[in-house]
Amino acid sequence: MDRAMKSIMRFRFFLIVQFSFLIVYLSGCGFHLRGNADFDFSLLHIQSDSADQIAKELKQRLQDKGVVMVPNANLAQAVVYLRNEKVDTRVLTISSTSGRLEEFELNYHVEMEVRKPDDTVLIEKQVFSLLRDHLFDETAVLAMGTEEEVLRQDMFRDTVEQIIRRLQMLKLGKIAVTDIAFKGLKSHYAIGDAYSVDLVEKSTRNHPVDIWLMISVGKKTWFVTSSEDKAQPWQIHEEPKAWRRNVPPTQTRHRLFDLTVQPRWAGEYVLRAVYTAAGTDFDLKEKATTLRSNIVDASIVFDKGRF
Repeated sequence: MDRAMKSIMRFRFFLIVQFSFLIVYLSGCGFHLRGNADFDFSLLHIQSDSADQIAKELKQRLQDKGVVMVPNANLAQAVVYLRNEKVDTRVLTISSTSGRLEEFELNYHVEMEVRKPDDTVLIEKQVFSLLRDHLFDETAVLAMGTEEEVLRQDMFRDTVEQIIRRLQMLKLGKIAVTDIAFKGLKSHYAIGDAYSVDLVEKSTRNHPVDIWLMISVGKKTWFVTSSEDKAQPWQIHEEPKAWRRNVPPTQTRHRLFDLTVQPRWAGEYVLRAVYTAAGTDFDLKEKATTLRSNIVDASIVFDKGRF
């Protein structure tokens, strides 16, 4: 390879490196180059099978645009499957005089498919493949490792951009999501401890909702409603019953429990709260349409042994 060609390729690589560092710098300052990406969906699950690097990059980009990553495929509007991520290296040129490596090629490959939770295909399987040439400088072996990593990251970003453009074609509809959390809840209580728990909204809500409160032990779930009886201020039901109906947007904090832990409560529980649109029925057999809207849960232990 003549010196002129080497100089051109080194200059091209220099530009790639400088642009990559510029992106990192701007991102660190809170500025992100994200184009016009917008999505007609709110809830997504990414399923990675040997594609963890691209899954991480894609998840971060989508979250930056307000898409909620749900932990279970059944709770998502769409499931992105990423498979068979790999980076191969191929020798391009070897010095005719020294017989040593002068240039090699990086080939990045990943497969993507998008389906609904019921397995309906939204985007058929597509293969993304990118190539990058890389000059080998035996006088700067340590620097070459850094340069190769920069090229890899550049390929990851380009692939994420292509995937995002595909996802922009999905028309699934926005779902209003309210960020809710338990306030004052501890993971362990002893018999006789005060048990005071609030449900708080951490984001703005514009519409009335129904609130469902559930307690689970193993696979068994009960719905909790409030009661006027001070001795038993709450009741449990096997069939779905809302804890509170038609809650206006102005009510953003709700006292759930204000009790003293009793000996008969000893055990491990899961406490769960769910918001649904006002007037919506809660179907235990079809949780995807309800649980994916707004949900918070936590594990609680009432420890009789600590009494």
